[in-house]
Amino acid sequence: MVEEEFFGTLAAYPSIPMDAGKSAAYLTALFEHSPIAIVLLDSQHRYTLCNCAFEKLFQYSRNELSKSDLDELIAGPEMAEDAARLTYLVLQGTKVHKVAQRRRRDGMMVDVEIYGIPLMVEGELVGVYGLYQDVTERKRARTAFRQISDQLENLQQEERRRIARDLHDSTSQELAVLNWNLRRLKTRVSEGDEDLKRLVDQTSEIAQQCSASIRSASYLLHPPLLGKAGLTQALPWLTEGFEQRSGVRVALELSSGLGRFPNEVEAAIFRIVQEGLANVLRHSGSPVVRISLVTRENWLQLRVSDQGKGGSFQGWIKTRSSGNGVGISGMRERVEHLGGWLSLDCNGEGTSIVAMLPTGNGLDA
Repeated sequence: MVEEEFFGTLAAYPSIPMDAGKSAAYLTALFEHSPIAIVLLDSQHRYTLCNCAFEKLFQYSRNELSKSDLDELIAGPEMAEDAARLTYLVLQGTKVHKVAQRRRRDGMMVDVEIYGIPLMVEGELVGVYGLYQDVTERKRARTAFRQISDQLENLQQEERRRIARDLHDSTSQELAVLNWNLRRLKTRVSEGDEDLKRLVDQTSEIAQQCSASIRSASYLLHPPLLGKAGLTQALPWLTEGFEQRSGVRVALELSSGLGRFPNEVEAAIFRIVQEGLANVLRHSGSPVVRISLVTRENWLQLRVSDQGKGGSFQGWIKTRSSGNGVGISGMRERVEHLGGWLSLDCNGEGTSIVAMLPTGNGLDA
């Protein structure tokens, strides 16, 4: 009866320009030969029919399915509670969609994308149908991609550390010696040679500026404060240095008792703030930047807002899409990999970046 109502209702759908008999035949063929595994259950969640793809996916015959409870067969004890919850929702008339694990006849667990859809006829629930798509390979590919992304991120962090160390231990020391030699040279310049004294002074000033720039670059590549003290010290250091170099005022708000978070979360927050400040300097022209980092239950919320001109958002997208810097897509992928989300908004009064990251418990390894 449910089967007849199912195909009869679809056959009568007004957008199909053919008689009911042909419509039912076409829909039956579509159901049977669909690559998506489909099962139809009655209003008591008892098996009614399934297609070949469902038999192939779960390895149960239609006779076996008709003699047992579907949840007991394909969910198993480890997924029973989750399956029961989904069944309850769909029998109450709610459409459900979820990616979960289900068990084949041979005991192997597969990752499936599930759609549970109530079958309503004249306002009455006459059954439900479930669509199952095997996403095991997709999930494996995503896991492999994340592992590669983690490896690349670790390699980048290690390369930043190496470059920062080389700048600090080698180039900075060489510039220090250069400054020392210039000071000694100035003492040996004869009293009457003012042009040479000015040249030595100018060269010494350039060398000092180079030393300061290299120290700043070294800290930006791998800020030691981030590893030692966390965001509560690293972000003020970053914003104060930005203010001094750019003349742009930065209003920084940090939650009291912010504490420490996983290294990858702190690194992501730091890099996003860097990217936001770089956007202000290159495109925005905003006289002020507002940065807030607050905790909301088990989440960190970062907001970087400026009052720049309307084209700053488009300019940022163009520059960051060309391969310079971290990039919007790279930031978003990293945040999503950590279990959060990132959004950008340009409302005509400036640009805002908002990132939400789990404080630790929600990390997706």
